[in-house]
Amino acid sequence: MNIMNNQIRSSKYKDEFWQIIRGICIICVILIHCKNGVEYRNDSTNYWNFDYWFILRQLINFPIAIFIFLSGNFINVQKVKKSTLNYIYNRIKRLFIPFMLWTSFYTLIKVINNVEEINFIKLLFGLSSAHLYYIIVLIQLTLLTPLLIRDIQNNKRTKFWILITPIYLVYLYFYMIINKKQIPFYQTYFPAWFIFYYIGLSVKINGYKFLYKNNQISISLIMCIVSFILSIFEGYMLLSLGLLESIASSQIKISTFLYTFTLIKLIMKIKLYSQDNKIKWLKYIGDNSYGIYYVHMFWIIISNRGLILIPSLRDILPICQFIQLIFVLSFSFFSIYIIRMIIGRNLANKLFGF
Repeated sequence: MNIMNNQIRSSKYKDEFWQIIRGICIICVILIHCKNGVEYRNDSTNYWNFDYWFILRQLINFPIAIFIFLSGNFINVQKVKKSTLNYIYNRIKRLFIPFMLWTSFYTLIKVINNVEEINFIKLLFGLSSAHLYYIIVLIQLTLLTPLLIRDIQNNKRTKFWILITPIYLVYLYFYMIINKKQIPFYQTYFPAWFIFYYIGLSVKINGYKFLYKNNQISISLIMCIVSFILSIFEGYMLLSLGLLESIASSQIKISTFLYTFTLIKLIMKIKLYSQDNKIKWLKYIGDNSYGIYYVHMFWIIISNRGLILIPSLRDILPICQFIQLIFVLSFSFFSIYIIRMIIGRNLANKLFGF
């Protein structure tokens, strides 16, 4: 197979491939937010649910990092250079308007349910719901983009940029080992994810010729499996040190980042070899992934309450999660369809993000 010929593929196919990846990522995001296994850790009868959940989390901990990698990889470099201020203004506007609508929505839900009072700091930084930090991270990275493009093109400060995330990780580890808890809102600060954005932007500007040095997918797959096993090992090690399950299962860990790097490399190699795909349902999910990201937590809340009404499922976590996944995906699509139908696609895109 001629890899170079495969690389010269229509933009439509390239979009389809990456939309499938986005589809996989948003499915994993939903699974991360589905019912977890923490409550089973001290349940001797159903402890297996905890192990199942904990290992699954290590397997599916890649989506936000890959989303951020793709955000960097799909930057229109020429557009940024042509008018930096216009790019920043338009990009932040596209992010901030839906963000404010959704953070207000999720804040209102918590107020109605007497979970918390209105807090304008939480409202502004997307802390009213577990998933909205992603948009705040994208806004921070948007502000850095023009400088990053200039430095990457001129091959300047590479070591400085590459070290931002590792240094932040070292700080996080010291903090959580000493305090037995995580830094508040640690995932909201751009250094946590910066390296993936930087690599995505670097690939956009410089290409990925380094992949040609070793084109065997099998080797990349082995590296991916090994790093996944390391992430399981690190997770259980963190638990043994007395750290919380939320830390041990976090997406922001050294081994998880290593796993994600190897997964990105594997995905890009698969892309080089791939022929036309037929996974249309995954592409459809990917096409709507941004909207699903915003709306899915509402249906997670609804489904969590529904599961309480079905106690017979409580002891079988995989089935609970599967039911939640199908329910959340279905009603997320339904929500997107209804809103688009009522106010039109253009206004829905501007206000709601889809």
